[in-house]
Parts: sequence; C-alpha cells; structure tokens
Amino acid sequence: MKMNELKLVYFSPTGTTRKVIMEAAANIDLKSVSYDLTVHKEKKPSLKFKSNDLVLFGIPVYAGRVPAVFLEYFETLSGQGTPAVLIATYGCREYEDALLELKNEVESRGFKVIGAAAFPTEHSIVRSIGLGRPNKQDLKEIADFGKQLSRRIHTEASFELFNISVPGNTPYRKAGAASLTPKVDVTMCTECGACAKSCPAGAIDTKDPKKTNKKKCISCQKCLRSCKQKARYVSSTKMKLLTGKLNKVCQSGKKADIFL
Repeated sequence: MKMNELKLVYFSPTGTTRKVIMEAAANIDLKSVSYDLTVHKEKKPSLKFKSNDLVLFGIPVYAGRVPAVFLEYFETLSGQGTPAVLIATYGCREYEDALLELKNEVESRGFKVIGAAAFPTEHSIVRSIGLGRPNKQDLKEIADFGKQLSRRIHTEASFELFNISVPGNTPYRKAGAASLTPKVDVTMCTECGACAKSCPAGAIDTKDPKKTNKKKCISCQKCLRSCKQKARYVSSTKMKLLTGKLNKVCQSGKKADIFL
C-alpha cells in the first residue's frame, strides 16, 4: 500500500511517552506530523485521518487504564479504515486493560490496529522505580519495533485481514482517583503561571495558579517539573506510603511486550 504520512497522536505529561513514540517514529520510513495532546485545550482539535495515513497512538498507563483526559480528544477523532499502532508506557507495574481499551476506542472510530506494544519505563511519580528507562537496550527494542512496522506498511497490500490481539479484560478495571494532588508553598510561588500552562488536565487556575482543582487533577506531576521556583510539592507522608506500596508491586526489570 502506498502510504501518505505518519501521524503521531500522543499524551505525555513527563515526556517519557513522547520519547518512546519518537524513537519508534524515527525508524518508520514516512514523513511525520505530531499531535501533542498533553497541552490542555478547551476546544478540541479535529483529528481526521485518511485511509493511507499511519497513526501512532501513544499513552502512559494510569492505574491500568487509558488516561481519561486523552480520550476527551476522541470526540473529534475519525479514520477511514486507517492503519493504527498503539504504544503504551507504564511505570514497571502492569498495563492491565490499557492497550485493550485503546484498541477498542480507536477501532470504533474507523481505525485498523496493525501493531501494538507496551514498554516499561521510569515511574512518573516514584522515579527510583525503573530509573532511567527507557535505557539504551529499551531504545534499541523500540527502534526495532519501528523498523518492523516500516517493513509491514511497505510490503502489505492491505490490512483488512490483520487481527492484532492484546491483553486486557472487559469490563475494564475501575479507574483510580488522583492520589497525589500537588500543594503550593505560597511563600515561594511567584504566580508566573507556568504550572497552569503546562497542566494537561486544566486543573490549575490560570488567574490564580495557587489554586488546584482536585477533581480535575490527574497526579501526573507535570506542574512540579514545570515550576522553576519549586513552589509545588506533594505530601511527604503520602509519597512515602505510595513509594512503599509501589516498591512491593513494581519490577524495574520488566520486559517490553510487542504485538505484531
């Protein structure tokens, strides 16, 4: 099949998913266009793709699910039998129903999944788990995944008979609530607004960045990394409890799962 362009549709608050999807894309022989859905947009952009586009969807896994704020952009998403690839990154625990949920969501909107992968990465909150991942070996596996996809799109005449199976269960596991909403040290906050601009969920008041909507917050910690004054922080008690819990269930040496 003669392909048009490679479209990258991703959500990456801490930049890890972006790094993974860009490494895969660099090894696919097509011109690429990015749709970074990490920056919160009240008006959702039109995401309409042609039958000869290849779309890479990239998401971090939140409690075994696709981030709900990412799916909000699917209101304007549509394909025309468009081939799609799914990439999930997760903090070395489990990705559970995330790939299956993402597959069902994109296929219900006119896409045909021709490949998928789940890559273990550094945990976005407890960064000592999977520290430094994706590492050199991970990046090689991601690049190899991209090369296999590139061969596939340039050798297959049609994707109609493809039936990629990914793990997961329905109904999906219950979505977890945000457990680490950052607080603000008002003595250090200069109200520069960097945190509000970077928040992918629109949870921080742009007029008064000292205020955070706990119901909208997704605990991605993007605001902590964006604050040059280091005025935003999470409860040390909650962080200690979470670290202890995750150290029991996460394995920093987890391997990637590839579905082709």
